[in-house]
Amino acid sequence: MAAIKLTNVTKKYDKKTVIDDLSFEISEHSICGFLGLNGAGKTTTFKLLNGLIDSNGGEIEILGEKISSRNQSKDIKFLQDVPEFYNYMTAYEYLKFICNLNNLTDIDKKICETLELVGLAEAVNKRIGKFSRGMKQRIGIASNIISGPKILLLDEPVSALDPMGRKEVFDLLGKLRGKMTILFSTHIIDDIEKVSDQVIIIDHGKKIIDGTVSEVKNMFLTNIVEVDFINKEDAENFSVAFKDKSACVDSNTQKNSLRFKSDDMEKLQKGIFSVLNKEKITISSFNIIAPTLEEIFIMEVVK
Repeated sequence: MAAIKLTNVTKKYDKKTVIDDLSFEISEHSICGFLGLNGAGKTTTFKLLNGLIDSNGGEIEILGEKISSRNQSKDIKFLQDVPEFYNYMTAYEYLKFICNLNNLTDIDKKICETLELVGLAEAVNKRIGKFSRGMKQRIGIASNIISGPKILLLDEPVSALDPMGRKEVFDLLGKLRGKMTILFSTHIIDDIEKVSDQVIIIDHGKKIIDGTVSEVKNMFLTNIVEVDFINKEDAENFSVAFKDKSACVDSNTQKNSLRFKSDDMEKLQKGIFSVLNKEKITISSFNIIAPTLEEIFIMEVVK
């Protein structure tokens, strides 16, 4: 069963369409990166999923149940991009407050386990007002996962963090893999490849791309082949023996690699392996070049 399912969802504010016939599914216990430029509709989608606003059309299902502002899911927790706290509270006091709001039992144990999970065990008695940005983001995640939700929504969870803070948050998401379904939004492409099982790219409220990272890259495979040789001598010998000089489009002497481009990939590959076999040349790798997510994003969105 899909944890999250949107079917032809539309959201308008006055005459402006913010979400435009959006459909996608996210499997249970997976981590999905939700990518788009600022203003693409990511935050609005999260508000729809959380039942904070209603759509103008389409259906939203959480774990098989249709949801709306009048029928919100109890299985979802949502952390906004810049969470607010009672800064005079310690980490322990704040999580105890959250536990009481959620009518949880065995509070001390849950607080200790959650602080350990998010890497804040040593800050249990430290006031949140003295936390770094990264620590605040992690205590925000802690306050959302302490009740054991099935789905966690994170809106731009690392947008305001330095590299170390970003790493800490993504390390935490890795620890949560398999424990719950996680959907996090970002406009930073490198974030997606760190932990995501699935990537969804939207632009102006429309879905542009949906699939695993490898599936998305395979959609945009190029007609370029890169061959890495064991040493410089092998690369030079191959260059001399390979007859189709026009196919070689690039060389990297530091990597001992050559790139070839052809509209007939089958013929190109046969020609390369024929020379390798004839000249008894060993290679370290042979790859059809796939663009990075950043290159795909630029091709499909930043046009």
